[in-house]
Amino acid sequence: MTRAIRAAVAALVAAVLLSMVAGAQDTTTPAGPGFRAETEPDLLGRRGRAIVGWLYNDGNSAVTNVRLRVEVLDGGGQTVASGEAYVYGNVPAQGRAYFFVPVPSYGDRYRVTVLRYDRLEMQ
Repeated sequence: MTRAIRAAVAALVAAVLLSMVAGAQDTTTPAGPGFRAETEPDLLGRRGRAIVGWLYNDGNSAVTNVRLRVEVLDGGGQTVASGEAYVYGNVPAQGRAYFFVPVPSYGDRYRVTVLRYDRLEMQ
């Protein structure tokens, strides 16, 4: 009986560890050359429907005045709605910044595209 309990505990621990590793995978999607984004719907909706998330700057220069487009996609990957907004503040090199983009409706998935930005030159 003790051997069976140990085997069950070992299997349970292995399953928990595997699920943690699977959950820790990168959930970002490309958002343009040198950028990627994490998105989720803002379900609290105090300011109306919106998509929120983090924009990651994989480049070696900080950027500012970053304008995003968020496309709302249906199950087939077709765009059903979109919205645009600026990222709050600067996005440091190899860093991230939060964004909030109002949209008319929610969807199955979201595609983020960086429309424009200015590089910050440090002298």
